[in-house]
Amino acid sequence: MSDEKRINPIFAIIIIPVAGFVLLNLSFLIAAGTTFCLHFLFRQGEGSGLTMLPTITHLAPMIVLLVLSYLALINKRIPGVFKAAFAMVPTAVLLAYTGIFFYNWPVAVYTLSSLIVAAILFYLYRTKRLWIYYYGVLLVSAALLYMQISGIDI
Repeated sequence: MSDEKRINPIFAIIIIPVAGFVLLNLSFLIAAGTTFCLHFLFRQGEGSGLTMLPTITHLAPMIVLLVLSYLALINKRIPGVFKAAFAMVPTAVLLAYTGIFFYNWPVAVYTLSSLIVAAILFYLYRTKRLWIYYYGVLLVSAALLYMQISGIDI
């Protein structure tokens, strides 16, 4: 039996949110660092012509975080429970940036977020992932949905 099949459910239920919370905080620090570096490199002055900088400062951290998450998820040495916690990061990043880009259109936020979560769950189903991956994705999705409904900003 593989290591992923022998996961203690109590351990997984506790460690996935805790590790996911730590990883999400690290991902926001990475996003802030990337944004800071972009602002430092491309200082906007009067008439600098960098009108796309706000969009770039959102897209660049998102791309960096998605690539880092992908590399962590394909790494064979990381245990399945921590991969499930790491699966929370790209889900949260995609949902958070969907909320940022479409902040003025709540219907678009809910529709696109639903499609993103459905696509992730379909991928997990098609690749026959264990329940811990579903748990991580649904946990972060529910938390961000609660934040959206409650009007809590990131």
